[in-house]
Amino acid sequence: MNKHLHRIVFNAARGTRMVVQETARSCGKAGSGATGAVLSVAALAGALMSAPLHAQIVADPSAPGRQRPTVLAAPNGVPLVNIQTPSAAGVSRNTYSQFDVQRNGVVLNNSRTNAQTELGGWVQGNPWLAGGSARVILNEVNSANPSQLRGYVEVAGPRSEVIIANPAGIQVDGGGFINASRATLTTGTPQFGAQGSLDALCRARRQRAH
Repeated sequence: MNKHLHRIVFNAARGTRMVVQETARSCGKAGSGATGAVLSVAALAGALMSAPLHAQIVADPSAPGRQRPTVLAAPNGVPLVNIQTPSAAGVSRNTYSQFDVQRNGVVLNNSRTNAQTELGGWVQGNPWLAGGSARVILNEVNSANPSQLRGYVEVAGPRSEVIIANPAGIQVDGGGFINASRATLTTGTPQFGAQGSLDALCRARRQRAH
């Protein structure tokens, strides 16, 4: 009954609350609601979790160039991420070694031209979007540490679905989304189909220690 749901539990090893799956189901289709290893943002409402004082957003230097976003700062200092060029299916794939959002938030730049944002004010157009804006902004995190979401994630320009994927977990304290058509937090690993479409979010089964 609860195979597509997640819950928040206390992790004694980390000393904080974390998102976990309800069942051992390892893979779910992307875009089909909250599926295997996926948690809707609404399910996190009211969950207070600890986070480091100095959060950062860092592109993964080991990722292919076409998957590395450009991390800048808006005129008021709010982090500004120029997302990468979308695939033919409209998916912008962005890989980070760290994706932590401070109280002042972050802007994901999905605009080809200069745009007004709530968090960052006016921001310049994203040069990676010459062929068009993204329908889905995928943010993959390669880290041994959970992502900390303490502020809002805003999409500049056309609305887009926002996905944050970190197999190490995601911790939320006051996080939210602005101008997103849909938002998904997941511990799954994205699986891609033809023309760069996002087909599934799969979670590796853990081996039980003996």
